Amino acid sequence: MSPSVMLKTAHASMVITFMLCVCALYAIFGLESMLSIPLLIFLHIFFVLNATIFKVSYVVRLNALKHLGRPVH
Repeated sequence: MSPSVMLKTAHASMVITFMLCVCALYAIFGLESMLSIPLLIFLHIFFVLNATIFKVSYVVRLNALKHLGRPVH
């Protein structure tokens, strides 16, 4: 996969996982009185997995930037 495609994929993945994390946090802490315990447990696990995918996407982004010769922030 070319570095430019990796960069675009990483950016898209970071945006999607960030939005999913925000939605999960809203459901976990904003709607907790209306949700069942099993669903809350699922949402907590979902949040941790999304955060992990976000971090992996960030590493892919840094790797793509390095291969493109751009500054890594």
